[in-house]
Amino acid sequence: MALIITNHRVADVSDLPVKNADGSPFLDPETKAPITATVFGPGSKIWQVADAARRRKAVKRSREANGKFEAALDNETEDEIEFLCAITKSFNGLEYPGANGDKETVAAVYNDHHLGYIRDHMGVDTKSWENFMKASQSLSNSGSVSLPG
Repeated sequence: MALIITNHRVADVSDLPVKNADGSPFLDPETKAPITATVFGPGSKIWQVADAARRRKAVKRSREANGKFEAALDNETEDEIEFLCAITKSFNGLEYPGANGDKETVAAVYNDHHLGYIRDHMGVDTKSWENFMKASQSLSNSGSVSLPG
């Protein structure tokens, strides 16, 4: 019997742990539940559109600088923030003083350079297909097919 490859598709969305600067997961102070971020993964249309926009900006900057590759990197952090804001639906169990709603909280966290470690680890974790495979398996095991969206 052949492997049915479509049984191994990844989920579009996953809840990934938000980690402290030392790599340990943040936990809710009262319940000790993990603090997570609901993010769209590399298999989703939202992730693909955001990644393409980031790449186009880098190429445009390079062209405007007469083909100098270094120009593509000039706004790398800002491009990463924009990308992460586009693919992060919410932070769950986390609040940022002065931010109202999911969109403002996501932008405030990613734009706070003293919380740059969150941006850095989320940048890596959202590119890992494995993180979305686990979400897909837990959805199929639970019988639920509805995704936050």
